[in-house]
Amino acid sequence: MADESDPWRSAAEQAALRRVATLVARGPAHEELFEAVVTEVGSLVAAEAVLVQEHGDDTVTVIGRWAGSTGYRRIGVRRPSGSGTLARLTEQIRQPGEITDHRDPAGAPDDLVLGWGPRSSAGAPVIVNGQAWGVIAVGVTDGGTLPPGTQRQLVPFAELLAIAIANAQGREQLERVAEALRRVARLAARDASPELVLEAVVTEAAGLVGVSFTTLLRFGPDGATDVVAVHHPPDGFVVGMSAHGGGDGATQQVWRTGRAARVDHLTDMSGGWARVAAVYRASAAAPVMAEDRLWGVLVAAGRRALPPQTEETLSRFAEVAGTAITSSQARAEVQALADEQAALLRVAEQVARGGPSDAVFAAVAAEAQKLLDGRPMTLARFEEGEAMTVISRRDGPAPPGTRIAYAPATLPDRVRRTARAVRVDDFSVEPNAAFARQHDLAAGVAAPIIVDGHVWGMLAATSADRPLARGSENRLQRIANLVGTAVGNATGRAQLVASRARVLATADETRRRLQRDVHDGAQQRLVHTLITLKLARQSLVQGDVPAGLHYVEDALKHAQRATDELREIVSGILPAALARGGLRGGLESLLDDLALPVDIAVEVPRLSVDVETTAYFIVAEALTNVVKHSKAGRAWVRAGLDAGAIRIVVGDDGVGGARAGAGSGLTGLSDRVEARGGQLRISSPPGQGTTVEATLPIGDPPASTA
Repeated sequence: MADESDPWRSAAEQAALRRVATLVARGPAHEELFEAVVTEVGSLVAAEAVLVQEHGDDTVTVIGRWAGSTGYRRIGVRRPSGSGTLARLTEQIRQPGEITDHRDPAGAPDDLVLGWGPRSSAGAPVIVNGQAWGVIAVGVTDGGTLPPGTQRQLVPFAELLAIAIANAQGREQLERVAEALRRVARLAARDASPELVLEAVVTEAAGLVGVSFTTLLRFGPDGATDVVAVHHPPDGFVVGMSAHGGGDGATQQVWRTGRAARVDHLTDMSGGWARVAAVYRASAAAPVMAEDRLWGVLVAAGRRALPPQTEETLSRFAEVAGTAITSSQARAEVQALADEQAALLRVAEQVARGGPSDAVFAAVAAEAQKLLDGRPMTLARFEEGEAMTVISRRDGPAPPGTRIAYAPATLPDRVRRTARAVRVDDFSVEPNAAFARQHDLAAGVAAPIIVDGHVWGMLAATSADRPLARGSENRLQRIANLVGTAVGNATGRAQLVASRARVLATADETRRRLQRDVHDGAQQRLVHTLITLKLARQSLVQGDVPAGLHYVEDALKHAQRATDELREIVSGILPAALARGGLRGGLESLLDDLALPVDIAVEVPRLSVDVETTAYFIVAEALTNVVKHSKAGRAWVRAGLDAGAIRIVVGDDGVGGARAGAGSGLTGLSDRVEARGGQLRISSPPGQGTTVEATLPIGDPPASTA
């Protein structure tokens, strides 16, 4: 802005600038500011003055006019731009200057400046945040002319006006962001479903940045993205869709840099979402962080140019909304784990009652459908050659007894060869596309059923409209493991009945522990968060911004701690490291949070899911006993293969004297080992530490990846 102490300025001009600058510093209402600026300009130049706001759609709002004979008059009328003097001002002026190319006045706004002729009008643009907001102009009638330098005089007034408008817009935007965040936080605090919380995030974001289409994408480990929420999407863009990583769109820029990004011309964009982006002109994206990790991205796209501050607004909103998102999803994950445990108990009871296999398989299909949001479910057994037989279904495409031959590289073939869960997001590009079209299948996931180390069959969930949610294959795999257990233990039903009471007690205790941990930890912090947010709102309503910000910071800390506690609960049930890195990876993850020094030596390859899971919990329960009862200074874990079995040894240098039935957890260890057909030996002489040795049969190793 030009220096108001410039010696070339007249005393009257400097005084006028000081009055306007003082008013701007006070943060007045728009109307008070507009009147003051137009009045000061008209009085200084001794000419008629007018303030016009342009809207980018061939319309303008004539805000107010000042004349010496009438003073300031508020107008506030929005009209077509026309083609006369004001039209030329709003169309041509992007820097101070005279209007020398006059047309005949045409258009409603020009009845305000009739008589402004050549060399009798001047204007200066009001540029707010890099964009033309409007024009402040002066003019004389009756053949008069403006004095030299009039344009220069208008510039500092236009700059002060722009500063005031930008400041007001910034305050308004901050208030809108704060209110949007409060609405999302209140929704999350009421234990709303993750879907509702995510939908609220994209809806609020659309209102904040002024676009119709917003979406929330979750990143995969390689930069691929899944759609988890949308607001007013284009045709064919739905929750559950996925796209590969790579490309130069705003989303992939966020993935590479971790910072907000924008693309102003989407026609040449590359990447997985290029087809969707083609219907828009510009987009902006902001990172969504979870526990200091890049969780996903909040994207806004518009059919016109986006304002310069769009990515900043998105970032400010996404920064705090990410806490609500991750907290809500953490609660959902805890609930999902509880649901899975309940499903395990129901299926275990079915098996223990010794009912027909068909009834057990039907129960599994029904439970799996509940856990995967009602998706059609099919349970099939692999036959000799490249074929399988449907043995149970729940709304699946083929009835029980149907024999289905499959081709190489299809979903069942990949499941059978790799012994891993497989997902297909688009059946139309699969080798069995014709079968999918015949049965109206759009996408699906399938998990192997492994019995004695061999792929016995598969459990598949399908969709007729969109890909299944990320993580569906993991949940399905856990259900498929139940089937494998049921089939594998069919000949040992008597042992299952004998331990049924302990299974029930353990399941009940696990649920009670989950409830207690959530209630005593995370839930209390979330309640504190809600109360603190209410205090913040009260402070802000009363105008006490520092106190409000203090409360918001306090609420954020408690929300983050609640998220951390929920994550610890989820990790304590079954770590992801076990599925990714096998037994060694799972045990290393377990030891990370153990205060006791533990020496570990695990020399085993990848084994079947059941064996790895059982071995992991044997070590986990044994080390829990060490920490709680042994008073040991150190412990050690050894695992290796020996004659078709895995041998696990957990020892310590504690006080010894451990025995089953004394609250040591050794009974649970014995149940777990016996359920897998293994043997458990315990040596714990008083004063000489304790050694727990378990041997589990491993059967054939899982099939290698083709």
